Amino acid sequence: MGRKSGFVAFILWGCGLFLLCGLHRIYVGRFWTGLLWFFTLGLCGVGQLIDLFRLGDMVRVANSEGGGSSRHSAPANTVAPVFNVTVNAMPAGMMPAAPEQIEGSTRRLLPRR
Repeated sequence: MGRKSGFVAFILWGCGLFLLCGLHRIYVGRFWTGLLWFFTLGLCGVGQLIDLFRLGDMVRVANSEGGGSSRHSAPANTVAPVFNVTVNAMPAGMMPAAPEQIEGSTRRLLPRR
């Protein structure tokens, strides 16, 4: 089995808009859940919508498995098949605001009654 393309998986996911749900799952090697999605119209659309956000991870797992049957946990930073969000560490030299600094700044902004 060759490498899976995120673009092709997304196009197959879009076929769900034409009542052909589950093709993207079959493409990434999840045959049985693909059939389930096909016969239940993507779990009444809810599973199809959730898969929009999980599709990038499903393709990544399918490519890392190389056709194996073990499941890996996917990284939590994937938002959509094309967009990844990365949270960087705070730059050196910057200190997070202390609770008393936050509390003091809100007192200046909000007048007392």
